[in-house]
Amino acid sequence: MRFRLALSALAFASVVAVGSISAQPISAQPISAQPPGPAAEAGPVVDATLDAMRGGRRSLHDDRGRVVVLFYEDRPHVELNDAFKGELLRFITDNHLGDRVTTYGVANLGDVGMVPETLVRSMIAPLVDRWGADILLDWQGVMRRAPFSFQTSAANTAIVDREGHIVWRHVGAMDDARKREFYRALRAALR
Repeated sequence: MRFRLALSALAFASVVAVGSISAQPISAQPISAQPPGPAAEAGPVVDATLDAMRGGRRSLHDDRGRVVVLFYEDRPHVELNDAFKGELLRFITDNHLGDRVTTYGVANLGDVGMVPETLVRSMIAPLVDRWGADILLDWQGVMRRAPFSFQTSAANTAIVDREGHIVWRHVGAMDDARKREFYRALRAALR
């Protein structure tokens, strides 16, 4: 199964944090049981090729045909949506969507300054092993620029459809209303 859940990570100076998975229950029903939400207007096709902690580089283009969920966060905001990340993992697993949805955490490393890359990688490596997930590294702030336009100093969540369009995005905490919007957009992207 090609399921990869990459929890967000960020190295800032000598501190690295990864969002933990919470055991809070989710209210989402299986995808087939929920009514469709309003159609989202698709943005431009997005692509980025970033370093992957498990080696090499990963391109979003390689995930065409799958829905991609991105969590783009910097250090102070990594833990903001921990509970939601855990809910999403369980939702994907419970609905057998691992072959249709890829979830990436992306570490916003564009502002780490003079911290050596080897040090940053050595601090993130144990987290990859702990979670069993690859983490993508945005060294140059690629996803802070258009067409992604993710905000720095924030927790960004986005859904990229099977054709590569961002069809849903949110900045900040995922409250109940945002979660409902997210799941509606995810269902629509999976159709």
